[in-house]
Amino acid sequence: MGGRGTYAIGNNVAYLYKTVGKLEGVKVLKGIAGKHKLPEEAHSSSAYIRLNPDGSFHELRIYGKDKYLKFEIAYHKENSLGKGKILHYHIYDKDFNRSKAIRLHKNTVLYKKYSKFFKGGKYD
Repeated sequence: MGGRGTYAIGNNVAYLYKTVGKLEGVKVLKGIAGKHKLPEEAHSSSAYIRLNPDGSFHELRIYGKDKYLKFEIAYHKENSLGKGKILHYHIYDKDFNRSKAIRLHKNTVLYKKYSKFFKGGKYD
């Protein structure tokens, strides 16, 4: 579970996350050494999840075969989309630039594919 420009290009790095469980077969990670976000690159999986302290969904990151982050789905405040917590996603390029937030609606293919991970929230 590396950092940007490291594991994906063949450099091993120290672990900055620990696996604290699995949800629907995907590793649930918790940062160590002051890390709070999920990794920019995958080390051993095609996806990682971060949960809130109460066990509800916070973020899911999906990685490509090259181990780089492809997109993330998150449920938190996103001021550009409105007030309160909003289920949304961002698309990333290989330089870790991300798209503007895009609201994730229940009638989309993306929502239907990943909704099994959305525990404990009130989603549109």
